[in-house]
Amino acid sequence: MFFRISLADRLRLEDRDNFRAFKLVVDGRREDFERVRQALAGAIELADADTAWVFESTLRHWPDVAQDKAWQDALGTMIEKARPHGWIDDERKAIKAHVEWRG
Repeated sequence: MFFRISLADRLRLEDRDNFRAFKLVVDGRREDFERVRQALAGAIELADADTAWVFESTLRHWPDVAQDKAWQDALGTMIEKARPHGWIDDERKAIKAHVEWRG
């Protein structure tokens, strides 16, 4: 699964049932970093141009999956599998994601 954002569009969740891949795709250039960071505020935190922290609440409350128990359970499984690899920040309640720039 991945989130996609462009400066002209809103944040979207795509490939939502692929729990093996997790990233943020930005339809923009690295030079747009600050604008993208501001656009994502409250949902995803950009640590730098290559690393994002997706708040678990962003995923859990996403309209398309908020009421889907099977999906919510699969997300929980993904989080537990990612934890030993350092991809979970329990303090922030966030999941680490690679940032892919396409601009």
